[in-house]
Amino acid sequence: MNCPVDGKPLTPMTYEGVTVHTCTTCGGECLPGDQLSHIVSVREARFDAATVEALSSFTPLAGVPADSGARALHCPACESAMRVVNYSNDSGVIIDRCPACSCVWLDKDELEHLQILMEMWHDRAPAGVRDVAAQLEMARMQAAEATAGPFKGSRFAFVNAVINRLLDAA
Repeated sequence: MNCPVDGKPLTPMTYEGVTVHTCTTCGGECLPGDQLSHIVSVREARFDAATVEALSSFTPLAGVPADSGARALHCPACESAMRVVNYSNDSGVIIDRCPACSCVWLDKDELEHLQILMEMWHDRAPAGVRDVAAQLEMARMQAAEATAGPFKGSRFAFVNAVINRLLDAA
């Protein structure tokens, strides 16, 4: 296999239990698409504090920026044209995926960025769920208070609306 960016031969190496083909020139990495989710979910690799800190304020980005499709890469495994995608639809890490064989090409440091972001979001999720649950409970209580009093509407308005609907349907 050759690098889709610079054409240099890719070197196989094992990372988090998966064979990843790496370009020693540009730092890009090629791996089977089904193995990317495995790598992202495993927490064996440790990352330097500066990189983690730089990504700590990162906010999700939906979709693919318009200028991301400027380059046209071909899959190192099967030579098909690769598509530009946003990993997990909102990670903000734009990767190249082969529609034919699902091979994934990650530019230098993208794999590490994905791992760091997914770990941070996974760690923050319980607090986010608690916050949303508290907001929902408050909204439920406010709605219950607003509707707790006696009904002050006219039953005749309701009956009139039903009759009008029946007449319109006829």
